[in-house]
Amino acid sequence: MNIFLFILSFFIFLASFPMFTYAFIVPEVFAAPLFFAGILTACLAFVIPIVVLGRSEQR
Repeated sequence: MNIFLFILSFFIFLASFPMFTYAFIVPEVFAAPLFFAGILTACLAFVIPIVVLGRSEQR
């Protein structure tokens, strides 16, 4: 399960790159929301391993 969430977060992080790129191509009306969505997507990719997976408790 941990590996699946890690791979999912990796693909979510990679999906944020085209959002950053397309923000400079689309009309100006959509540029800022698309760029902001890319930032939120990259943040979500970092939140999954940190919060959802948490710290592994080994004894």
